[in-house]
Amino acid sequence: MNDDTFIEKTLDLSKKIDIGFVKKFVVFDKLSSTNTKAKELVRNGEEEGTVVIARMQQKGRGRFDRVWESPDGGLYLSIILKPDVSPDKTTLLPLVAALAVSTTIHNFGLSTTIKWPNDVQVNKKKVAGILLESDAHKNQLRYVILGVGVNLNIDVNLFSGGLKNVTTSLSQELHFVVDYHKFLENLLLTLDTYYSMFLNCEFDRIISEWKVQSDTLNKRVRIVTSSDDIIGKAYDVDQSGFLLVITDPGEHKKVMSGDCIYFDEL
Repeated sequence: MNDDTFIEKTLDLSKKIDIGFVKKFVVFDKLSSTNTKAKELVRNGEEEGTVVIARMQQKGRGRFDRVWESPDGGLYLSIILKPDVSPDKTTLLPLVAALAVSTTIHNFGLSTTIKWPNDVQVNKKKVAGILLESDAHKNQLRYVILGVGVNLNIDVNLFSGGLKNVTTSLSQELHFVVDYHKFLENLLLTLDTYYSMFLNCEFDRIISEWKVQSDTLNKRVRIVTSSDDIIGKAYDVDQSGFLLVITDPGEHKKVMSGDCIYFDEL
């Protein structure tokens, strides 16, 4: 799909769909990062429900400012959200987003799992990632930027280094090219469902559904955080979406964020 056709078809889709929280599409052929662009727009007064989409990202970002390789064939978007909730509740949004992405991919015929906190996997390989960035002032949430990257129709052998060994794509698993705009519409519809649950404070339901789709619980894990290295058994997530781990010496740890490594992957 050439540049003009991609933008034209995506904008055309935005006129046809009727999804609660989606207000407008802002579409680009190339961006450094959809999250960066969304933050620029929201700081200039852009409304909730604005969806920033790019065919390619030149400096896509993952968690901890890692590079998210974003070649043509993937789906890259960021959504401006302004939920009327306490800032401390935003820690559940990674679970909300992961559920939406995982469910959408499942709807296209693949079995998925979620690796805490929000990596979506197919056959134990990462197929999608999520990045949330928020801003609050005096306990008042200003905005949340929800970034999603899905390896839709990508030849993962083109990825650099060892990434190709731990990553997959929908087309590689399904053995056919996935319709980009059909997937995008399905994703936004599914996200609308889970975001509505979040706004309606159905937090127990979100956590319960996340547990069903996740394969992290009851696994021996190593969690690498910015300040600690935690080894033990992941046994639950709490009401904030934090991972609960019992370490080898028997200490209970509550982990807000970090890299989760399964020992059976080592």
